[in-house]
Amino acid sequence: MPFSGLTLDLDITFVLVLVLLLVPLLALNALVFKPFLAMFEERHDRVKGALERAEDRLEEAEARAKAFDEKVQVATSKGLDARSKIRDEATKAMHARIGTEREKLDKQLEKALEEIKFSKDAALRDAAAESRQLAEIAAKKLLGRGA
Repeated sequence: MPFSGLTLDLDITFVLVLVLLLVPLLALNALVFKPFLAMFEERHDRVKGALERAEDRLEEAEARAKAFDEKVQVATSKGLDARSKIRDEATKAMHARIGTEREKLDKQLEKALEEIKFSKDAALRDAAAESRQLAEIAAKKLLGRGA
């Protein structure tokens, strides 16, 4: 026998030591370990749930931000369209008014040119009549015919 010097006696002390080890172990398991593990599991679940809720809220916030950006783009587009429409209408109104004013000015210019032509013709007739009279007076004086 290789282990001839070693003998193992199973007596009541062995059972007593085993009971003294198992009873506190079972008591600690029931009173400390299980509540601690349950508390740890509950805390883990709460943290995990909080993380999941945070991720859900983050995704929801990102979706809202994306929807908001789309609405801003639509509003910006509508604003640009409205501004272009207003600018086009203002440009048309300005061109129409410029055209109307140009027609008025053309009529006034035509009228002024006609008045100038009429005044010029009248001045030329008066000048021609006066020059004839002066020529007659000069001719009478030169020819010695009394005035």
